[in-house]
Amino acid sequence: MRKAIVTFTDKGEAAADRLTEAMAEFADAKVYHAHKKKDRHGLHKFVKDSFAKGRDLVFIGACGIAVRLIAPYIKDKTTDPAVIVMDEKCIHVIPILSGHLGGANDLGIKIAKAMGGEAVITTATDINGSFAVDNYAKKRGLEIEDKDDIVKISSRVLDGGRVTIEENPFEREVYITVDDARIRLRSKPVILGVGCKRGIPYSQIEVYISHLLREYNIDINDIGVVATIDLKKKEEGILKWCDEHNKKLLVFSAAELMAVEGDFSSSDFVMETTGADNVCERAVAAAGGRIIVRKAAKYGITVAIGKKDAG
Repeated sequence: MRKAIVTFTDKGEAAADRLTEAMAEFADAKVYHAHKKKDRHGLHKFVKDSFAKGRDLVFIGACGIAVRLIAPYIKDKTTDPAVIVMDEKCIHVIPILSGHLGGANDLGIKIAKAMGGEAVITTATDINGSFAVDNYAKKRGLEIEDKDDIVKISSRVLDGGRVTIEENPFEREVYITVDDARIRLRSKPVILGVGCKRGIPYSQIEVYISHLLREYNIDINDIGVVATIDLKKKEEGILKWCDEHNKKLLVFSAAELMAVEGDFSSSDFVMETTGADNVCERAVAAAGGRIIVRKAAKYGITVAIGKKDAG
């Protein structure tokens, strides 16, 4: 998972330097030094882009500032990235968003260990040493079908309820029951890489993707994320398809797509217009998938399909 860091003071900047040196996963982090910028719009854009691209976000400063900055972009606990606040002396490391599914708690603990500080974990199941269904799902790469049931399950667990886990490997699903509460977890290993010409309507995207899913016998419910280039992050047809089918959209810059290693289809025209020689296949790989259906194109739409292997 890619990382981003925001600092607000010189001491915070020094702490960010320490963090990027102490942890390999932060070595290539995007860093924004707000105290060195005159335009605050740039900071809001950085935070917005970090959410859109699924970057784990570390603020080195006060919790209040971080909360105000992320508030407009919080959508869903199943899709929001991990957000952590650390003071500039690296004493306290506080996960404030996506503690379980986003991995903020685990990341906060690792940061605290690397920086010699203390992780401040506030999620009830963690401080009580209890079973957490969203943590269980995260570690096994499963999607929670109805996120509203998370609170019900956690409440029953904290009240001393007994946890029962039923696995159905043929349907790639798990049922967890605590007293009268029940929740379904499902594997969603498929990644859809999508590109299109500007202005392609939702109806054409729907028809073409549906055709490909039928052709390759892929269940739409197995799709975990849709990935594309950041030039398409406001493409109405793609956004509506994701919204209609409740799919998370990941966007990558041309540089990020071109940095992915592998064997991809290549187009000089696409390279000239987007800065990447291929969007759909590279987007699948950038999102962590292994390509199982190479680039298919029709109606000005390109689609590649990948799978995220277990583990």
